[in-house]
Amino acid sequence: LNKETKTCVSQQSCAIDGKWSPWDDWSQCSTSCGNGWEKRERWCSQPYPQHGGRHCVGDRTEVKSCNLRPCPVDGKWSPWGDWSACSVSCGNGQSTRRRECSQPYPQHGGRHCVGDRTEVKSCNLRPCPVDGKWLPWGNWPACSVSCGNGQSTRRRECSQPYPQHGGRRC
Repeated sequence: LNKETKTCVSQQSCAIDGKWSPWDDWSQCSTSCGNGWEKRERWCSQPYPQHGGRHCVGDRTEVKSCNLRPCPVDGKWSPWGDWSACSVSCGNGQSTRRRECSQPYPQHGGRHCVGDRTEVKSCNLRPCPVDGKWLPWGNWPACSVSCGNGQSTRRRECSQPYPQHGGRRC
């Protein structure tokens, strides 16, 4: 025999480099719509670095974008427009005004505006003027005398119709 071997224990421990654990699952997205983020983590624990061993190389955390679809936008009414001119100059007309579901318009599945787009009100409620008109002439009555020059007078009235509400007289 020309060689002999013996087991010995060194007083100094060997360096152990750290290694990454598997990635955790991705977290829930930070938003339900719009630009959110989610992350996952891992640890330098399989094994931990020991006795002067190197720490794991690389990122402990990863972040990625999620829910890139836009959020729903509910429509809102614009201010009411001006009232229109009355449909008639007298006698129970109508005036209208409008608004639009445009501030903002509904988008990405948002709700449409609730309520009426058009509003109507009564206007010019005063009665229209009515001009008076003559009734037809009546028959000639008998003469004022039975012989010679007399008179016969017939009349008519301004009552077909009577003037009303500032209308002209006959």
